[in-house]
Amino acid sequence: MEKNLKRFAAIILLMAALFSAACRNLPGTAGPVSGTGSSTAIAKGFGGDVSVTVTVKDGRITDVTALGPQETQGIGSNAIDRLPPAMVAVNSVKVDSVSGATNTSRAILSAASRAYAAATGQPLALANVKMAPGTYTNPVWAFSVNTRMEVAVTVSENRILAIDVKNNDETLPILRSAKELLIPRILEGQSISIDAITGATGSSSGIRSGVALALEQALAAGGSDPSAIENFQVTPAKVTGVTRTLDYDILVIGMGGSGSAAAMSAAETQKAAGRNVSVLAIDKAGKYGGTSSVTSEMMAINPPRFMAAHNNEVAKVQLGVFARPLPDTRRNKSVYVERSVLKQAWLEYTEGDAKEDLLDLMLDHSGETLDWLVNEHGFVFGLPQLGVEPSATYYVVFQYNGSFMDNKHLIIAYFDKLYDDYLKLGGKYMLETEAYELIYDQAGGKVVGAKARSVDGTEYIINAKSVVLATGGFAGNGEMTSTLLSEKYFPLQGTWNQVGMHQNDGKMIQSALNIGAGTYNIGMTPIVHIGGGRQLIHDFETTTVRVNGQDRPYALNDIPMIMAISGNVLSVSKRAERFSDESGLGFLEPWKGGPEFYSIWSQDQIDKVRSKGFDTVTVGAFISQGGVPTGYPISNIDEVINAAIAHGISCKADTLEGLARQLKIDPAKLAATVQKYNGYCNTGVDADFHKAKEFLVPLGSSGPYYAFLGAPYCYSTTGGLDVNTSLQVLRSGSTAPIPGLYASGTDCLGVLLTEKKAYVTYGGLAQGWAFTSGKLAGASAARSAN
Repeated sequence: MEKNLKRFAAIILLMAALFSAACRNLPGTAGPVSGTGSSTAIAKGFGGDVSVTVTVKDGRITDVTALGPQETQGIGSNAIDRLPPAMVAVNSVKVDSVSGATNTSRAILSAASRAYAAATGQPLALANVKMAPGTYTNPVWAFSVNTRMEVAVTVSENRILAIDVKNNDETLPILRSAKELLIPRILEGQSISIDAITGATGSSSGIRSGVALALEQALAAGGSDPSAIENFQVTPAKVTGVTRTLDYDILVIGMGGSGSAAAMSAAETQKAAGRNVSVLAIDKAGKYGGTSSVTSEMMAINPPRFMAAHNNEVAKVQLGVFARPLPDTRRNKSVYVERSVLKQAWLEYTEGDAKEDLLDLMLDHSGETLDWLVNEHGFVFGLPQLGVEPSATYYVVFQYNGSFMDNKHLIIAYFDKLYDDYLKLGGKYMLETEAYELIYDQAGGKVVGAKARSVDGTEYIINAKSVVLATGGFAGNGEMTSTLLSEKYFPLQGTWNQVGMHQNDGKMIQSALNIGAGTYNIGMTPIVHIGGGRQLIHDFETTTVRVNGQDRPYALNDIPMIMAISGNVLSVSKRAERFSDESGLGFLEPWKGGPEFYSIWSQDQIDKVRSKGFDTVTVGAFISQGGVPTGYPISNIDEVINAAIAHGISCKADTLEGLARQLKIDPAKLAATVQKYNGYCNTGVDADFHKAKEFLVPLGSSGPYYAFLGAPYCYSTTGGLDVNTSLQVLRSGSTAPIPGLYASGTDCLGVLLTEKKAYVTYGGLAQGWAFTSGKLAGASAARSAN
């Protein structure tokens, strides 16, 4: 979308006119300095590192650039866009923060001060620290989208003494690693410029924000200059020049569901064979469990011991998004599901693309895998139920603990028990250790280990006879999803929003591709259940309103999401074409539009919302802040729309052609799509996607027009590496394996699916395949490592 460059340029010129003379004596200005040079410094923003380069010529700042690829688009990115030109305009690195982007602004200002000092050859002059001792408590946004996290910070006159996380709605396994790892490092380093804990970035960022706010308050109360906070923004040095070599029989890369199962199984296999256990598992995150520790269910086919223990009974109530009574519709009640019937349906759904021998592996071993988790390692699952889709008919879904969403403290306890068992056998693991390259013996044509790097900078050469990849796919890597996902059936390329683990960046999948690994359905759609706005906002306080005698949530922050996935408007993909019945954009259908889609509103539709409210309200499950009541007038809808435009998740134009150009989609195609859709609305029959008549509302014939950016939220990519029934990775274009290399979980889930459709509808497959393929891969890797 186009930026308001003229308005911004005018602001910069005005700033320059007002401050050009006065700035000669401001701290951090180049006026009294005659140096020439350029330097770069780094500070921690909300999402990660923010680097700032300052260039000075003859004592004047001539250029400032800032980079922060992990900062939130439309929030932190605003500071990255605005502060550098403001610094050049006033010839000073001391400028005001950008409202709403405090954390990124703070990082830019700190890094700019250090870069300026280095560029001019001047010592960095830090203001003296004097804080008012006490405890300062602030609510901050962290991982949870609807509840702020309270961070209490106790300080002396010059030190941070204690940090405590109080009321919060964070996900327990994620918050636990941030509390156990990040807080001690902040206290030890007396710095907020500490790396976020991988796998807990949201919670880490919230803690750092809370500490920063407390420091600002304590410094102000103590009479210190605001810039004194830079004393607490020193980035600790990393270890350099240190390389350690480790030797193991089996290396498991990734400690989510599949990696945990692989490591445990490998250790058990070695122990059962009377061999010394020589298994190392590593993960770049600060916790084990991965996405498997924050999801809900796994697929398993007729677990024999579980069935016997529960007299073949199935659940009487469907848990989950569509909770409902569950009648037992099985024809053969001696099993949970008839294997042959499910297999036939699976092969038909995947149109023959699923590898039948791998499907047999899943059908024949997932049940015994669930039994293994339950009986050998203390996991607890409820009775089997159906998948989340209303069309699901097979009893193959097992919820952790027989509960839904309120059980994360129990799930992480299951993984704690699994790793206790693993350590007792002699297995080893290392967290915050990122593998980045396979070690490939060119002469022997085999994988013999991997290179890795610890969070402290230590390099590792890990020699191993077998390497198991269990890295969770590549949804966290926008470059890979922009090149490897297919455009053949759906417009899938681009960067995807996630509800899964952002550290799953596909680095080791790419390393496997680099040595000639084959792929299978790698271009298919990621795993998607829910849809929402492209970005969630927190500009407005959530309140309640009285409707029909009841207090109802009134979350204006959800309105851009509601307008992006509303069932009664027209939505198009980047191809400027409809892609689905819009009433399914909130659940199950949004992936068909690719990583980003556009819902079009006319001015008369906006006016109706202002005066009468929404006819229908849809919000994304797990990502809403409460929604708004239907039929309740949104009198300040324009304020909300302006906020959405400022965040880059909406745009406005007088004509459809102008709107298309802002969205960078084909204007002629959009015009044709609108004409066709309005025709369906007039007849009440949607010939393309069969949307119900009550949702067929025509787009108004006069502007202005608005677009709201919607997005599917994915758990993981689905397609990946090609494997055989021993979970060995195959060479590209061949059935021959790459010796020493195995894959499990979503790194190879594509072998069970098809690029022509989404993830299968039976429920829990990714989790079931993670545990099943991990267990089998670990055993295979151990048997070959002798």
